[in-house]
Amino acid sequence: MKEKIISIVPSFLLISLREFWQTIVLYKDSILQNIRFDRNYSRLKTRTKTQAEARVIFFTHQIEKGLSHADFKYGFGKKIFLELPSRLADLESYDSLYTNNSVYCNALAALHEYVNRHQAIGFDLSWYSNQFSKEQWADIISYDGEIGKSVVITSKEKESNDILSFRELCLHRHSVREFSPQQVSVEEVLPALSLSMRTPSVCNRQPTRLHIITNPSTIAKALSIQGGINGYKNPPMLILITSDLSAFMTSYEHNEGYTDGGLFGMTLLYSLESYGFATCPLNTMFTRKKDSATRKLLNIPDNEILIMYIEVGHFAQRALTCRSTRFDISRIMTVHA
Repeated sequence: MKEKIISIVPSFLLISLREFWQTIVLYKDSILQNIRFDRNYSRLKTRTKTQAEARVIFFTHQIEKGLSHADFKYGFGKKIFLELPSRLADLESYDSLYTNNSVYCNALAALHEYVNRHQAIGFDLSWYSNQFSKEQWADIISYDGEIGKSVVITSKEKESNDILSFRELCLHRHSVREFSPQQVSVEEVLPALSLSMRTPSVCNRQPTRLHIITNPSTIAKALSIQGGINGYKNPPMLILITSDLSAFMTSYEHNEGYTDGGLFGMTLLYSLESYGFATCPLNTMFTRKKDSATRKLLNIPDNEILIMYIEVGHFAQRALTCRSTRFDISRIMTVHA
């Protein structure tokens, strides 16, 4: 019966019906996807250990970024200190072995370094200590582990990046937020961009697009909208990665641009590192207002979705960066035998 109907219905009508059905499927799948996210994301009132860890990691990273700032500001992060103690308490309630939890320990490490730097100049930390329980503050003061401490990166050690094995490149790459004042030209980064074209994509359709920004004024405006590097000097170059929705063919592929764009972004980060450039990825998880402002500023067409920014510059002679701990592989692995 299906074949008979197809044979008598005009092809243009069949195409219209199929496209209409794809639209219905797209909206249905998107709604279900949003419902799943709404059920599981880390809300202000956390419900699981993983949600509590996410909140602790987020606020710990804010401290780590401040600690790696060349223009260190004593007393920074009061808003963080109003939030992090209760987040640590949440994690304590979800994990009876929290003293061995790498997320908890990483927070202690960052806080310990914060305390040490302030005590070294006699800074009054009484307000900060009062935000924590006595037990938490004692653990912060006595912490003596290695994880979480800042890493020093020098331009000298990056001179041989091009001969490192991929393993060595992975182990030694860090995000850098402070760069040499030396400018970066498109011609300089072109070899790294070309190497990144080896990135796989769905059916080799290569939807990734690159918007390379070198104008200091435009970089400043774009990062002001992005809002994630306040307090740092702007980089010499900013790359916006997008995905062209025109490369996709069915409603089932509506998230594929983020996958392909993310793959390209990671390849590009390693490629730039191998060619001796310092980089830092920045998210584009924007509200509609920020998305619209970015599109207007950079003339991004409607058929492209924003994936991520990458700051690019030459390595400074000396810079600090975070030694954020990573989960053990056993933490994220499930074997289906």
